[in-house]
Amino acid sequence: MANKGGNLQSFKIADTRKPTVQRRGPQKAEPEEERSLGFARIERILENETHDTINAKLTDILDGLATFDEDKKAQKDKVAVKKAMIAVERAADLMEYLFQTKAELEKQGTK
Repeated sequence: MANKGGNLQSFKIADTRKPTVQRRGPQKAEPEEERSLGFARIERILENETHDTINAKLTDILDGLATFDEDKKAQKDKVAVKKAMIAVERAADLMEYLFQTKAELEKQGTK
């Protein structure tokens, strides 16, 4: 910083912070679907797909990851594949829970 002698006249804010670039003009509003946290996509899956089709797709992904894991020898790749497999398994559990909840709600709605 330029302020070694205690003289504040030589102090500049640019010495401590870098300028940032900001966009000028009107900001484009994002569509509602993009601003949601992915719930709209999950709702579409629940409405348009069945538990069996989603389960089959996720099983295909797991099989592909298992094949990829067998082909790789680097430890870094194996760790990444294991993390991806855990994420897919969690997604499968979540979808199963959501389909069960949907079925229960539909059953309650018909009473």
